[in-house]
Amino acid sequence: MKQKPSREMSSLMETVDIERDDILAKKPKTGEYTHEMAEATADDGEIKKVVGTAEIDAELPGSESDAVPYSRNFLKNKKTQRMQFWVEYFTTKNRDRFQRFINNGEEYRHHIEEIFEQYGLPKELYFVGLIESGYYLGARSHASAVGPWQFIRATGKRYGMKISPELDERQDLFKATHAAARYFKDLHNMFSSWELALASYNAGENGMVRRIVKYGTHDFYKMSRNKQLPSETINYVPKVLAAMHVVQNAKHYGFEIPKKKYRIYDLTELTPTKKNASLHTIAARMGIDMQLLKKLNPELRKNSTPRYFTGTYMLRVPKSKYAYRLNEDAPVAGVTMINVPKLSKPESRKELNRRTAAVDEEPNTTNTDRPKFHRVRRGETLLSISRKYDITPRKLASANDFKSWKTSLTVGQKINLSPNEEQIVSTRLAAAPKVKITNNPIIYKVVRGDSLTEIARLFNSRISAIKRVNNLKRGIVVGQKIVLPDTQKAIYTVQRGDHLTKVAKSFNLPISTLMKINSMKRRTIYAGQKLIVNMD
Repeated sequence: MKQKPSREMSSLMETVDIERDDILAKKPKTGEYTHEMAEATADDGEIKKVVGTAEIDAELPGSESDAVPYSRNFLKNKKTQRMQFWVEYFTTKNRDRFQRFINNGEEYRHHIEEIFEQYGLPKELYFVGLIESGYYLGARSHASAVGPWQFIRATGKRYGMKISPELDERQDLFKATHAAARYFKDLHNMFSSWELALASYNAGENGMVRRIVKYGTHDFYKMSRNKQLPSETINYVPKVLAAMHVVQNAKHYGFEIPKKKYRIYDLTELTPTKKNASLHTIAARMGIDMQLLKKLNPELRKNSTPRYFTGTYMLRVPKSKYAYRLNEDAPVAGVTMINVPKLSKPESRKELNRRTAAVDEEPNTTNTDRPKFHRVRRGETLLSISRKYDITPRKLASANDFKSWKTSLTVGQKINLSPNEEQIVSTRLAAAPKVKITNNPIIYKVVRGDSLTEIARLFNSRISAIKRVNNLKRGIVVGQKIVLPDTQKAIYTVQRGDHLTKVAKSFNLPISTLMKINSMKRRTIYAGQKLIVNMD
């Protein structure tokens, strides 16, 4: 499936200087900051007028030769008057905004460069995001392109990101950067040129292919000189080169590169969390500010984890062993500081477990202001009573030895509001996840009748990716074990009452795929059986 030619992948830099306070004043009622800006493009007449010459795309002295292949050298350091125009633009007219973009980007830069290196991509692709969004994670364009890499909905889903009313993974730095890395890799494999790859990232790969066929050239600069590309796309690569040049020579241009001991994501980790869990509850349990928790998880559109999510939802939280140091070493700009007291000595394992072992549970039911018992009044149920005293209905039912929280009550009945510790522990054990997640991809054993096309279709992968990961030069043979890229192996323990359709639906897997990876010939399963599932 290919992306339609579009201009959705647009830059956030603007031609009219608008102060940040003025922009924020135009913030929509939804609370979401929408970039109501003009695209950072300039017609050739304006550029010629500024630089004082008509040869705006001619190569200037000082450009590096292209002796190193594109895949290793990224963009050619091709200096032109057009690039110099954007250098001047970033360093004078839009200077304050570009400094903010640098500040935003440095907060995430080392994480982004590490991800690109994992995919064997040039770390200089970081500067594309600087132009796309200024690394404002909540960036949203007129065309509804969202996040640091400005993915439209179709492309985001195509590269595996979940988008729903409850969450938008395009705004998650790590998930969006992994998707961008896969997209950049696909584009470079398609065009074998980083100039054309970035141009197609901006204008759409289908449109770029049509232009290459129509004009018979793979030279980005030749198409630019002949005005065979949209104006925004002609300026896109020079803008990236200009941003690289300015940041790499920041001291010369008077920009400040912020230096911090810790960045916002440095002292964080992912933890499995219950679905539809209140962020306020989690923050209170961990002793941190909820605004920090929301800042660490920008993909969440509500003040809770998603109710409808396949698999286990992983929430990003501060590392507990560093929690008491966050005030001192890792302040977060614009966020209320965390009220965690400094500890005189490191936490014991018992204390660590007490504070952090069950982030995904409801807060401690012990409440000094809550009475120990409640007398049932007319019309009351366990659900209404649980809401009144801020306790879950299941815990309330367990504290009173009821089989279910739906049990009928009688007027005047005495309800115990203080479940003991044994009941709390048993409730936690009952709610413990039955999925064991690994960091390994799924390994599939080829059977008679299999083909690479069928395997790629079943596991939503690409034939080229399977060949590359397994170093396949020819076809596959029966009994051969192949690694499935972009999969994450997990082991699910079948529960009483489960059936194959239910399990497949729970993990958003086709039944045929589930049977394939588990070498199943029949649909019959039994309680306690271990099934391999894909969590990616």
